[in-house]
Amino acid sequence: MNTAAIRTGRSYTLARTFPWVLGKIGDFVLWLGPYNAPQLIILGAGVFLLIKTFFWWAPLLGPVPVMALGFTVWAARASRIGGRAPLWVAYGLLQRALQPASGRIGGHTARPAAAHSLTGSFLIERTGPHMAPHPRRSSRCTTPLPAQATKQSSRPVTARGPVPTPLQQLLHTRVREESAR
Repeated sequence: MNTAAIRTGRSYTLARTFPWVLGKIGDFVLWLGPYNAPQLIILGAGVFLLIKTFFWWAPLLGPVPVMALGFTVWAARASRIGGRAPLWVAYGLLQRALQPASGRIGGHTARPAAAHSLTGSFLIERTGPHMAPHPRRSSRCTTPLPAQATKQSSRPVTARGPVPTPLQQLLHTRVREESAR
């Protein structure tokens, strides 16, 4: 058989997103059924609430609350909130409420790192065309320039400090070339 002749059909209906419904109990077919889970939850909670508050609403409203409950159950048959089933929306809201404020990392509550002291030092060095790095100094040397090394000095001044990187050396040579022009 030719593979081009094979056709595949798929159905992505709302019934497939929540396929569980209750339409029969034993041999008894439920009236106006089948009912999905949100309808059954509304029906159960509504009947419980109506039974517990019977003495408040029965003398004044008569059968109106019972009819309102029936309408609510009927209206919930295909309810969607933003394209999602109400139970999944409620589940998402519950998960959001229980989520820690700091969030999660790898499924565990994210905690801020413990505070610890940082130690170290830094060196601010004056650079310019008159300063030339000393080629034999190590990168760990952090001694400041001597007090007598100033711009007016006639002898060449050597900087004491870390050995410059190749990029720094290139920039120093360009600065020297521009100042010589």
